[in-house]
Amino acid sequence: MLSQKHPIYLSIVIPAFNEERRLSGTLVPTIEFLKKQAYSSEIIVVSDGSTDRTTEVAKSFIPSFPALRVIEYFRNRGKGYAVKTGMSAAAGRYRLFMDADYAVAIDYLPVFLSQAKNGYDMVIASRALAGSRIESHQPFFRERAARLFMTIQRLLLHLPFQDTSCGFKLFSKDSAAKLFQRMTFHCAYFDTQLILIAYRSGMKISEVAVCWRHGNETRLPMGIRRTLGIIRRLIMLRFMSSSVD
Repeated sequence: MLSQKHPIYLSIVIPAFNEERRLSGTLVPTIEFLKKQAYSSEIIVVSDGSTDRTTEVAKSFIPSFPALRVIEYFRNRGKGYAVKTGMSAAAGRYRLFMDADYAVAIDYLPVFLSQAKNGYDMVIASRALAGSRIESHQPFFRERAARLFMTIQRLLLHLPFQDTSCGFKLFSKDSAAKLFQRMTFHCAYFDTQLILIAYRSGMKISEVAVCWRHGNETRLPMGIRRTLGIIRRLIMLRFMSSSVD
């Protein structure tokens, strides 16, 4: 644990639900990257009601990276809740959350930090900008469903961003405190609520093109019932209060 004389510069939050097979593939390169940096950092893995060995796998990395903490709770509460829990426990001046499947490589972090240091409150990864690249695609129908969701979202919310759900986002300490305090969505589409709150309140948001790879496993079900549920949430967001206190 770092003392107050050595404040933490970067916190990385990794939400994980039954990720015993994929988590090592994220922690190994992330820890290797952080060890090469001059700034202080921490990793917070949040086990979101996992029933496998996710917690044990995460803790096995503590000897090689002592600034790694594991938060575990039961029952499964949703990705949004896990990220919010990790962000609340974070101490970094800048705070990143990244998915446990390593869909976006940690190598993009310097670009994101540069944007944040230039005054952006929130920096979001995008799979849909001109410079973006999809290295490994999702199944055809799931990818088309995601595009349909983004089209409906733009029509309802009028957000000027191409991709709101990519799991690699950086916040300043102050913006994280304000945004996650107001976040109420605990489902997988919590990202959209965070971006909407930030955008409507005048925060500066940068969208960065990344290379993204599908992790060959997905936890999000498809179907008419889920689609209608997503549309209902988007309508709720449209009429949400627009200010951040």
